[in-house]
Amino acid sequence: MKLVIATLPMKALGLVPPLRYPVDGNRAIEYDGAVRYPVNAVLAKTLKKDEDVTILFIAALGKYSAWEDHRKAFTEELTAINAPIGARLSFECLEIPFSQKKRDFNNLLTELTDRIPQGAQIFADITYGAKPPILSLFCALSFAEKYCGADVDYIVYGQIDFNPEQKPENPVLFDITSLYCLFNLMGMIESPDRESASKLLKDFFSV
Repeated sequence: MKLVIATLPMKALGLVPPLRYPVDGNRAIEYDGAVRYPVNAVLAKTLKKDEDVTILFIAALGKYSAWEDHRKAFTEELTAINAPIGARLSFECLEIPFSQKKRDFNNLLTELTDRIPQGAQIFADITYGAKPPILSLFCALSFAEKYCGADVDYIVYGQIDFNPEQKPENPVLFDITSLYCLFNLMGMIESPDRESASKLLKDFFSV
């Protein structure tokens, strides 16, 4: 089954309209349609009929957070994309406080590891939401690969420029799964000294 983990925006719904996201890199996931939530472009290219797909939203509960509006809009957008495909979609939400405290990061990590099914095929979208919790997400994904037989297929980030009139321009979708792989690599390097470790790292990037 697919598990899609998506961080929801906190700002009001009208800030970013549906846009077409050209892909920098992996053109196999480039979608010709316009989406408000970048991972839906990837899903438009990868969903299969009758497969089970769970979308797990991460929603920060700030005082002025508009996450509930975004959850509804995301659900409607993906449901419309899936209508001619026929995957079986289900939606869950993991609510977290809008906080940067260590306790809250730890709770997010354990909540995520509890919710990742055995053998899941994982997609993640980290475009929106607070950025520090992304580190907890990366730790949870690493745990899932090591202990749950899961595969991290895509981690995507949608980049947009805002012009002086605050209109969005130049949308680009980046597949940043390689950054997650680098995150894991740093925990695996074993070397007797700094110089040797630095050479291993440089040799890795030269491949």
